[in-house]
Amino acid sequence: MSASNSTNKVVQIELKICGITRTADLHLAERVGASFFGTIVEIPRSPRSVSVQRAAMLGRAAKIRQVCVVETEAPAAISDIVATCRPAAVQLHTSADASGIAAIRSELAREVELWLAVGLPPRDAAGQIPVAEALHRISEAAEAGVARIVLDTATPAGTGGTGKVSDWQAAAAIVEQSPLPIMLAGGINPENVAEAIGTVRPQGIDVSSGVEGAPGVKDPEAVNELAAEFRKALAILRKE
Repeated sequence: MSASNSTNKVVQIELKICGITRTADLHLAERVGASFFGTIVEIPRSPRSVSVQRAAMLGRAAKIRQVCVVETEAPAAISDIVATCRPAAVQLHTSADASGIAAIRSELAREVELWLAVGLPPRDAAGQIPVAEALHRISEAAEAGVARIVLDTATPAGTGGTGKVSDWQAAAAIVEQSPLPIMLAGGINPENVAEAIGTVRPQGIDVSSGVEGAPGVKDPEAVNELAAEFRKALAILRKE
């Protein structure tokens, strides 16, 4: 069944604040009404990476749902992270094929969702975004047991996490046709979150660097401003 918003009125868009490294920022995310917080677990290239133990500590302190962001493709390693942290979901950044993703899904407890980061492809030689490429990846992910997609600006590996704004018209086309709910990520901040929601109409917004004072340290003013703009944009959609 399609997650299209063309025939189903948007009544709820969930907010995820990712890259949480401190309990103060976790509680800030809770206060502004985020549905999820993300912990980047043992990804050395990320300045927001935390150990499994710290991710678990943050999870125990949380009143909102935790998403553990991982890059490893080893099902056993992911299973160990889940056993320690007990998150609501695992967000996988990988170029693994459908069978590899399905193997990971099979290792997770039924109540733990598997999310997949999908990078929006760059423009081709004709200046077009190959939306079909992303939709094919999403369809395979759905068959492999993925519950939700995090649509981001593509990295060279094609998985996202750049902190850069993607082509939102192309993202809207993907949301329109996707068989899975879409969390929109990539360069979202207080100044553009309303435009992102109004243009793309995703099922969720995922922010990280756009509300930081320094990598891994959230700026309370930016978080509060983004949350206020988020609520305003959602209220407008509900009136349509």
